[in-house]
Order: sequence, then structure tokens, then C-alpha cells
Amino acid sequence: MAIFLQFLWLGCTSFGGPVAHLGIFRRVFVEQKQVFSESDYANLVALCQVIPGPASSQVGMGIGYRLGGTAGAFAAFVGFTLPSALLMALGGWAVLSGNLPETSWLVTALKLVALGIVTQAVIGMWGQLCQSRETKLAALIAAVLFYIQPTAWAQVGMIAVALLAGHVLLKSDDADAPAPAPTLSTQTGIASLALYALLLIAAVTLPWSDALSQILTGNYLSGALVFGGGHVVLPLLESEFVPPLSEDVFLAGYGLAQAMPGPLFTLGSYLGAVTLAEQPLLGALVATLAIFLPGALLLAGTAAVGGQMLPWLKPRLMYVNAVVVGLLLSVLVNPIFTESVYNAATTGLACVSLALTVGLKRSPLELVSVMVILTFVTHWFVGL
Repeated sequence: MAIFLQFLWLGCTSFGGPVAHLGIFRRVFVEQKQVFSESDYANLVALCQVIPGPASSQVGMGIGYRLGGTAGAFAAFVGFTLPSALLMALGGWAVLSGNLPETSWLVTALKLVALGIVTQAVIGMWGQLCQSRETKLAALIAAVLFYIQPTAWAQVGMIAVALLAGHVLLKSDDADAPAPAPTLSTQTGIASLALYALLLIAAVTLPWSDALSQILTGNYLSGALVFGGGHVVLPLLESEFVPPLSEDVFLAGYGLAQAMPGPLFTLGSYLGAVTLAEQPLLGALVATLAIFLPGALLLAGTAAVGGQMLPWLKPRLMYVNAVVVGLLLSVLVNPIFTESVYNAATTGLACVSLALTVGLKRSPLELVSVMVILTFVTHWFVGL
């Protein structure tokens, strides 16, 4: 219970996205509680940044495991995720039920929030992950290909090709430092990785058709294939849920997620609620579990067999990282920019959003507050 309450508080107060979350975890569990040494915490963060999934949530699960074993990992996940998931599910329910006042201006505001946030993410990731001419070219090719063919299969194919290219072009002096020491049995690790693979194959190959199955498979695939976490999950979820959802509904949910504490992956909770309109809370629950499950399985697997796996994998991710930057760039152009900026008023508001994020580097919560107020005022006086 103590672990759950600790992470529940963090889930209610941790604004700012995964990088901020990692800093908060370090302050609490390295500096204050001294559960981890600096090196142990750095190893855990490195492990979670190499494997697919929501990095900050995976780090939280790793901390929970250190504090209380498997039950502690689950308590940490539930506590950290619950506030954001619940608020996002309620947001989806409000959109569906019409219990909000006239909301066209609010949807516009949230789309403009998404424009600023994703632009900032693309610029930052481009500078960090696309430093060579080859990686810049890989990112641009991925952006063009995904713009032409925005499907989950296209993403899987490009990531696979990028991983192969990283292996073929790897230089001998790119060897990485040893991985963290295993913390689970090898049998547990192998079982976790096998379950991850089986569920991934089932999600891709079985003929799912009803709404609940779409929620389950769409969120599992997105959580299983996203390298980099955070904003990078956006193109995967967009390719899975648009259609049947409209671009407006999807981007409004992404904008809403910027105002929430905790993990950005709870965008899946919102999508589950609006996709299963007749039972939104069930849809949100299934979506939340599905999008976080693959990251948890990969964390368990790599924590056990990482000594053999991670030194091989990490130096080969150079082109994979470039591809995910390209995917995010493609989504920034379409649908985010094309759906957000369509007249003089929205052009002006978009400039404000970009100035706040790229220029002034204000927090997502500040951005949401300013854009909601300005968009309401603009809608009231000149219309949108």
C-alpha cells in the first residue's frame, strides 16, 4: 500500500512528460529515499530507454520492483497511471456524451496545443538523434514514406529495415557498456519475451473486427512497437484509430493529454473510451492495460536476459531512432498542421503556440492554459 500511495502522489503531481518524470523519480528515490545509487538508477533508465515502451512508466515499475518485488512493480504502475488514465477516460466520456458546452473552440485549442508540443519534440529529437547526414536522410525518407502510406505495417517495415541497417553499418568502435545485471530469473525473462511475441503475432495476424478487439490490438501494437516513448506513440496510435475516429477527436485527445500529470501513454485510455462509445469506462480500462502491457513484458524480459541482449541491441538503434523522428515529423505535417491551421485566426494562434513551446519553452500545462483562454476569446469575438 505504501508503494501505491507514493506513486499515486507522483501520478497526481508529475507534469512535464517523460524527461521530467525521470528527474522527479531521481530526486525522490536516489536523493531523498536513497533506494538507488546514481549508477543503479542510470542503468535502469538506460535499460528502459533502449527497449520499446513508455520509458518513465517502465522506470517506475523497476523502482516498484526494487521496493516490493512483482507486487511492488504492479502497485507502482497502478498508482502512477491511475490519475491520468481516469482523467483521460472522463474526457473521452465528456466528448461522447455532449456534457461539455459548445466545444468546437476547445477542440481547436487542444489541436493547437498538439501543434506546439509535437513541433518542440521533433526539433529536440532531430538535434539529438539525427546528427549525421545518414540519419537525417533516414528520417526524411521515413517521413515521406509514412506520409504516403500511414499504416502500422509501414511503420513496422521501416523500423525493421532501420534495425537491419544499423546492424550492417555498425562500426567496431561503437560497442556499448555492459548492460545492468539481471534482476529476474532467466526463465521469467524468457517467458515474458515469449508472451510479448505471441501477443504481438496474435494482434497482427488474427482477424479482429469488433470495437473492443480493435482497442485491444491497436493499443498493444502501439505500446509494443514504440521506440522512444512519449510523443513517438502518436503516429502509431493515429494509424490504428483514424479511422474509425475522426482527426478532430483524435487530436483533441492528444491535446488534452498535455494537461495531464503522469504518462502520455494514457492517450490510449481516451481512445478506448471514445472508440467503445456504449461502454467508455470498459474501453478505457482495456486500452490502458493493452498499451502498457508490452512495455512491462519487455522490461521483465530484458531485466533478466539484458546482459546478453542489450549490448548487442543499443548500438544498432541509430537508424531506428532516426526513423521514429521521421514518423513524428510526418504526423506533425499531416494531420496535426493540416487540421489545426486553416484560416487567419488559427494561423495567429498557431504562432502563439509555437512561440510558447519552441521559443519560450513553457511547460505543457502553461501552454494548455494559455491556448484555451486565447482560443475561447478568439472564438467569442471573431469566430474560428
